Amino acid sequence: MQKLWAYLRLMRPLNVFIGCIGVLLGAWLTGFFTWNYALLAALVTVVTFTGGANAINDYFDYPIDRINRPERPIPSGLIPVQAARIFAYILFAIGAGAAATISLWTFLVAAASEILIISYSKYWKRQPVVGNFVVSLMIGVAFVFGALAFGHPWAALPPAFMGFVYTWGREIIKDLEDVEGDAAVNAKTLPLVAGVAWSKFVTTFLFGVLIIGVLIPYLVHIYNIYFFIMVMVGVDIPILYITIQLWKSRSAPEYHKLSTLLKADMFIGLLAVFIGTF
Repeated sequence: MQKLWAYLRLMRPLNVFIGCIGVLLGAWLTGFFTWNYALLAALVTVVTFTGGANAINDYFDYPIDRINRPERPIPSGLIPVQAARIFAYILFAIGAGAAATISLWTFLVAAASEILIISYSKYWKRQPVVGNFVVSLMIGVAFVFGALAFGHPWAALPPAFMGFVYTWGREIIKDLEDVEGDAAVNAKTLPLVAGVAWSKFVTTFLFGVLIIGVLIPYLVHIYNIYFFIMVMVGVDIPILYITIQLWKSRSAPEYHKLSTLLKADMFIGLLAVFIGTF
């Protein structure tokens, strides 16, 4: 049971859950939502790809996690390093197979995502800008993938954009949290290349784009007044608070707290989009 729980932790169940919500929401926004084979296959794809992405990420991050995250399954010794890599590739294979049974387009999106995920984990994660961009893009793709399973990918573009910008800002905060471990392995994240102040400025800019951007779907009559109220109270105000606290923060625990708040607040944004369609 300890080994099983270690592999589940390696997949990061909360991230998997968020990916599933993204697929379900994307499917819902098409107006053709139904519990059919295409939706189930799309969920299998996102579960295995999200889990595989986290596993392969931890595989390549093993030297850094020994400093930043020693309690994770690989550095703690619960899962051998090579076993994590094999586990990730098995998950990717299952996900690609599930995507191929939906349509050619879903398979191509899944295949491209897999290439990006592996390239990100191996080459780009510890690079400024591009690493944060790729992982944020994958969050947006989850929404589009759910809509694509029903043949209407454009229906999911508003939440995909919101998720993309939101995640990009959060990823920079996570880089601020991980400065010590990243510096130990000579990584080139934005805080290490451009400095802490510049990283906070970029994050503030992204959150400013998000605060304004989330209002556009209401202003152009895509979503209703309830969406507007929820994003104003449940997204924009928390983002303003987090931005203010970001400039006051100086330590890894403080950045970790902000990153955790952002992950929790993501559910408010997802709920706002869902309610906004009624």
